[in-house]
Parts: sequence; C-alpha cells; structure tokens
Amino acid sequence: MTRKIELLAPGGDMEAVKAAIVAGANAVYCGLDGFNARNRASNLSMAELLDAIRIAHEYNCEIFLTLNIVILEYEIPALIKLLNQLANSGLDGIIVQDLGVFNIVNKYFPILKIHASTQMTSHNEGQILFLNKIGATRVNLSRELNLKEIKVLSELAHQHDMLTEVFVHGALCVAFSGQCYSSSVSVGNSGNRGRCSQACRDEYEVTATGSKYPLNLKDNSAYFFLPQLVDAKVDSLKIEGRIKDAHYVYTVVESWRAQ
Repeated sequence: MTRKIELLAPGGDMEAVKAAIVAGANAVYCGLDGFNARNRASNLSMAELLDAIRIAHEYNCEIFLTLNIVILEYEIPALIKLLNQLANSGLDGIIVQDLGVFNIVNKYFPILKIHASTQMTSHNEGQILFLNKIGATRVNLSRELNLKEIKVLSELAHQHDMLTEVFVHGALCVAFSGQCYSSSVSVGNSGNRGRCSQACRDEYEVTATGSKYPLNLKDNSAYFFLPQLVDAKVDSLKIEGRIKDAHYVYTVVESWRAQ
C-alpha cells in the first residue's frame, strides 16, 4: 500500500485558498481575524471560512484553522464562542500553541482535532508523548531538526497514532520558531500575539564583520530532499506563506505537486 503524503499550503485570503486547492494542495491552513499568529495577512471572515471549507471538501481538500497565539484570560469567553461555531463547521483541524486551549478543546470540544503548532518547538521524544497525552492528533516538528531526528520523532508519533508535519518551503524565523522577542522589544509587537513586525528582515548598520541584513535568513527549500522526507515517514509537507499572494501560493504548490 502506498503511503500518502499531504501537501499543506498557506491560505492568507480567499484567493490564496482557492489557488492552493486548484494547484493540488491536500490541505490548506488559514486564519480568522483574531486568535492567529499572522495578523498582517488578510485572513478570512467566518463566512469566508465556511465557504472555504465547502469548496475544499468538494475537491477532497481539508481546511485547518490557525488558533496559534497565546490566549489571555479575558479572551476565553470569545474563544469559547468561536469554538462553538467551529465545532459544527466541518473544519478538519485547529492549530494550537496555548496549553490552555488544548485543555478547553479536549474537555468541551473533542470533535475538533488539535494540531500542535510550530510555536511549540517540538524537538524531543518527551514532547511527543506529552502532546499525545493532552490530545494532539498531529505535531509540527521543530524547524531546527535534521532528517535523522525527524525520522525518529515521526516513528514515535506513529506509534501513538499521531501525524507529523514539517515546513519544507518559505521564510524561516531567526529564533526558535515563534519564540522571538525582538519585535516586542523594538516596537512592542508580540510575535506570540500575531503581531510580529519581522525585525529580522530590517536593514541594520553594517559593522566590520557583518552585513546590512545580519538576521535575515535565506528562505527554506527542501525541494530536492523529498526522497529523504519520504524515507523519514513524514505525513505532511508544509509550505510557509500566509502573507504571500495567490500567485505565489499557486506557483509553489504546483511545483511541489509536480515533484
């Protein structure tokens, strides 16, 4: 039996969602106006999300929703109201980093599948076992891992009926994924609250040993490592880019689908 590997694409707005589906994505992750880590993306309204779910399911594609910021206590009532809507929407999964959200969903909304976000920087066996215990059905493995480490953690995840996904294309955070405070310190915008101003992309004064962009990493591309990722038994290949437009999404997804 041939094992299927999911191609997971970004959907920053409705046009990007549609572009991903047409280009051959198996799943698309997108965000609403609140509770997601990409406030600078256009994002979807609830009506658009429901429309995206309907369209995607017609093409055997799944929709995952990013609820991947840390949640403050006063926001809990609004979050629960949203989860009530999502529970009956046909949504295929929610992407979460806040352990309080794990607790609420497990207790009151077990119909919703929880994916452990990249912001949880899952990089060792103990984390996989813990995430399994608190109800994660999938874990995004830390971007800092090598192929051997990905293979070991994927094998452990599969033993506990969990799926694994890895980022294979797009921008990389200079810090451990999602744990950067440079934006908070420089301009008061927290990356863990969806407002990262990408200080790592800024131009800085050149020193004797540096360049103008010392924190700006090259974009990630594992395009030619697909055979090794297949061998590592990864379940999902995730493309970064919820701030990117529909043309970019279509081009990248189509290229990966061909590969």
